[in-house]
Amino acid sequence: MTTLTPERRPATPEPPAEPPRRPSDSRRLRGRGPRWIALGALVIVAAVVIVLVTRASHDDYRLDFTNAGQLVTGDLVRIGGTPAGTVKGIHLTDDGEAQVTISLDGSFGPLRLGTTATIRNPGLTDVAARYVDISPGPSFRTALAGNAVIPTSHTSGIVDIDEVFNALNARSREGLRGLIRGFAEWYQGKSTQANATAQLFPAALSSYTRLLRQFDASTPSLDRFIDQTDIALGTIDRHAPALTDLVGSARTTVDALASDNRSLSRGLSDLPVALRRGTVALHSLRTEALPGLTRLFDRTAPAIAPLHRLLPKLDPVLDKAVPVFADLRTLLSKPGPNNDLGDALLALPTLARQVNGDFPRAITALHKATPIFRFARPYFPDLVAWLVNWDGIFAPYDANGHYARTLPVFGAYQQTGNTLTATPPDARGLSGLTTGFTDRCPGSAAVTADGSSPYVDSGAQANAHCDTAQSAAAAGG
Repeated sequence: MTTLTPERRPATPEPPAEPPRRPSDSRRLRGRGPRWIALGALVIVAAVVIVLVTRASHDDYRLDFTNAGQLVTGDLVRIGGTPAGTVKGIHLTDDGEAQVTISLDGSFGPLRLGTTATIRNPGLTDVAARYVDISPGPSFRTALAGNAVIPTSHTSGIVDIDEVFNALNARSREGLRGLIRGFAEWYQGKSTQANATAQLFPAALSSYTRLLRQFDASTPSLDRFIDQTDIALGTIDRHAPALTDLVGSARTTVDALASDNRSLSRGLSDLPVALRRGTVALHSLRTEALPGLTRLFDRTAPAIAPLHRLLPKLDPVLDKAVPVFADLRTLLSKPGPNNDLGDALLALPTLARQVNGDFPRAITALHKATPIFRFARPYFPDLVAWLVNWDGIFAPYDANGHYARTLPVFGAYQQTGNTLTATPPDARGLSGLTTGFTDRCPGSAAVTADGSSPYVDSGAQANAHCDTAQSAAAAGG
């Protein structure tokens, strides 16, 4: 409480001179002076108390929430974590919103424009307890009038844990239940380690902070790293089929090694000896062969240098060669039995064993059949002509089917040159025909005026067994 003493009273100008008083009046005023001063001080103190009491009164405000979130009358209202009032009442508005009336201690008011309110839970141990957290607006904003309404655009309700669980489906809730139980089993009997981890967690966060700051300071290098990584991943993506084949081949190799682990173990046991021998060989190579190779490279460098102009021209050839090599791979090794060149090569030894016995006999048979073919070859046109003309004999047909025409020969005419001469009746019959032509030459059955038949060759196709005199003209028809 503040009191005003005579020493702290402000200086006042001297009053104007008064007319002289009677001695009895002056004595009365001097006697009443201290009592007037005390009375004035009491009046001032009462005014200050009235102001303080008035200032400490409560201000009421109305807060609109879409959901009151288990808030009840009498719950606390906090500002900056300090109790600043209580919930005075809760009722439903016409549009279905929850309007919470709070009574705020006057020492925290008045609230101003921009004030926000949130319903919060004081802790995990208080499942149903709630309080209203007020964030006052800036002091330069306009003060809110008493019983003013703060709309839902400036308020936030609380999301209860059961609402979160209700938003999950049965499978998600079962998975979350398993996760929580897994954490419980994980930390069971390890509380000491968990406490030590919690104590070291701030230091870890501090280290991560320094690490992230270092990342932030190295942003250009990190950007270049990301760009180079993107280029590398793009290259890998473009060569994905080749990498897939490589991985498949590597898997086949590993499977082969796993299936023959006895040989692999023997190879590993022999590896130290091989390494020692290799060391000796490399030492000899360094002391003896490498100087010679160095001189060879020095001599061949001028000849190899122009190749750098040729190598870029090989790129199109190599690009076009990739499908060829792929086809060759399919040709040499294709899934399935007996369908590629590798299978054919495996079958060659068996075929070779069979051929070694069959081919010599076949060659001998061909050598022996060559004279026969040489003799029969000129007669092939006659044989073909006989086969072609044979079907013409039975070409005519009537209601009874095909039939063959026959022409008896009685020798009624004889041919003399190009002239036909009638044969006397007593000389007719088969007496004019000749037989026994068994050594005819090729083509001797045809009668030609130019003398091209029969066929006679004095070369490799010559037939010494035929008689040129046995011809159709010599037979008389």
